[in-house]
Amino acid sequence: MELTKTADVPSTSPMSAVFSMFYEPTRAFESLSPRRYGWIPLLLVMASSLALILWYFNIVDFAWMVEQMVASMPATERDAAKQMMSKGMFMGFGVLGVLVATPALMAVTGVYLMLVSKALNKPFSFNDGFAASAWSSVPAILSLPLGAVQILMSSHGQLTFSELNPLSLNQLFFHLDMGRPMAGIYDSISLPMIWSIFLLIIAYQVWAKVARSTAVKVVLIPYLTIYGLWFALAMSKAA
Repeated sequence: MELTKTADVPSTSPMSAVFSMFYEPTRAFESLSPRRYGWIPLLLVMASSLALILWYFNIVDFAWMVEQMVASMPATERDAAKQMMSKGMFMGFGVLGVLVATPALMAVTGVYLMLVSKALNKPFSFNDGFAASAWSSVPAILSLPLGAVQILMSSHGQLTFSELNPLSLNQLFFHLDMGRPMAGIYDSISLPMIWSIFLLIIAYQVWAKVARSTAVKVVLIPYLTIYGLWFALAMSKAA
């Protein structure tokens, strides 16, 4: 059964919507129906990510970090790998990733949702998809306070980048070293990410006016495909 609009929901301020994403997401997305304000969560996510990256590379024991990164390499390759690594390079890639990859991923999501909506004969534009992706990324803002706690509790800056997120599956359950094949998958999946997926489902359900089951299928198919292929590749390396 498709959703139908039964009552008008009063529009709230965009900043109120940011907080509502954590406890009343359906109403938050309904309140954003008149105007999407997608640039607000985009800027908040980028600002919090940049702050954490710059803080981390300012305090990290870089020599120790490099040793952790090359520990799983053959001994004959370690020295060459170390010579290619510098703090400025890692910081630059991190900043570039935030400034370029963050909006790019939201744009890709916007295109995907727009194309799927056309196939479903639903009026859902690229701007709708971009804003849905941006608002569903609000839980990523938690990376700053979570990372801050980890940095303040670290000993002499000896903290790997993956340890900045204590709510990842790897930090919560598996505790794999960064060189292990499955570590990247477990590091990328976290409780905030799972909540973001749930928010994207709600956003698409509300704004595209589709059934919850349809929204679940539309949102989960890319994740299941990407992580399925990644998991198969990691397992082949671990074998």
